[in-house]
Amino acid sequence: MKSRVLPIVLLLLAACSASPPNVVVIIVDDLGWKDTGVYGSDYYETPHIDQLAEEGLRFTQFYSANPVCSPTRASILTGRNPARLHITNWIGGSQNGMLRQAEYQRELPLEEVTLGEAFQAAGYTTGYLGKWHLGTEGYRAADQGFEFVRASNDTGSPGNYFAPYRHPNFVASNVPDLESDADSTYLTDRLTDLAIEFLETHQKEPFLLVLSHYGVHTPLQSKPAMTDRFVNPDAEPTPFMPELYDAMTRAAQDHATYAGMIASVDASVGRITEALRELNLTERTTIVFTSDNGGLSTLSNGRQWAPTANLPLRAGKGWLYEGGIRIPLIIYSSKVERGTYSKPGTTDDLMPTLLALAGLPPTDSTDGADLFTLASVNRPLYWHFPHYHGSGNRPSGAIRAGDYKLIEWFETGGIELYNLAADPEELNDMSGSLPAVADSLHILLHTWRSNLEAQMPTPNPDYEVPTSR
Repeated sequence: MKSRVLPIVLLLLAACSASPPNVVVIIVDDLGWKDTGVYGSDYYETPHIDQLAEEGLRFTQFYSANPVCSPTRASILTGRNPARLHITNWIGGSQNGMLRQAEYQRELPLEEVTLGEAFQAAGYTTGYLGKWHLGTEGYRAADQGFEFVRASNDTGSPGNYFAPYRHPNFVASNVPDLESDADSTYLTDRLTDLAIEFLETHQKEPFLLVLSHYGVHTPLQSKPAMTDRFVNPDAEPTPFMPELYDAMTRAAQDHATYAGMIASVDASVGRITEALRELNLTERTTIVFTSDNGGLSTLSNGRQWAPTANLPLRAGKGWLYEGGIRIPLIIYSSKVERGTYSKPGTTDDLMPTLLALAGLPPTDSTDGADLFTLASVNRPLYWHFPHYHGSGNRPSGAIRAGDYKLIEWFETGGIELYNLAADPEELNDMSGSLPAVADSLHILLHTWRSNLEAQMPTPNPDYEVPTSR
């Protein structure tokens, strides 16, 4: 039972609305900022996503609230920053180094008002399909305001993308509810089937549907025909480039299996938009397309198998450089003009934006702002990641204010300052040449963490300094 009660005005407003707009949110797991044609890829094929961008509004400087999945998903569902929620790592992540990682919340608290609950209280039918990764028994999507929930397992990836979607040694990754699927069935396609069934079943009532694809997260598995489309037998070896802390970053988009996975996600978007057209729901449905963090391009310990490249953005998933947190966002709505939008925003903003587009009042607890109001313009954006990650990143925090972005490393207290307008690759650290700018952003970042009571890593007494080779 939720301990917080939504205002009764939501129910009254819904009762007075003749035709409340529907909402479909499509979240693609680990999709990088440049993993679609419309965002600049000349390797991946995404005609349906590109068409959605052509008909809607494409955001060019949109960010995940965190460089990994669970915290960002919590921000999408609540409008609250992961640092305030204390969900700052992917749930299950546990890694120490010079510091002991900060303690973190391992489920989305029930007292938080979610997107599902806000729309459900306004008379909407709510559905959630696919990846959840915000808690298990007692904290699943069905406990957080979603009436129809299917195929949500208890971890961050599927056991397999092919039926029966199971892993023999990792039961938590087994995908439920689809036991009768034929062996050749592909999970991305199956989730799309469920989404279309939901649209058809609830076409005569207002609905909120979150389609949360497991793709394009590992395991890297594509339908053979999809993979074959992208194989180049004459391709040169994939280039990799060094990153901090002995990490390596992929420098080319040429992974055929990953490209096939993206193509299946693109086909899903096409099927969803076509179903809405056939049901005459397009003009009264808001469609949101986004990701939960940057593309997986960088791995620790010199490993060179990460599947995508985010260049010219630096690094990828798990890092607070731009490649780890800048993501695609496309919003299609009859209330939104088509084109591009260059003001920065984060996934904290999606809940207040969707409530506003639906004509519903905001909840009283969001950190984000409606992206189409002045409140979302020229405000600092903050990130808090007090954890180590398999990408090689180390505990860190960041702030962006205007064109300037500062990163702080918690192990050493060191800082880096970049002008993103002049240096989107984050190669020219200006902290020494612009100390006043660096100091002011550093103070803002510390004050923000203090105000949110953000949890911090602590010294690790068991840490042993690596011996030199």
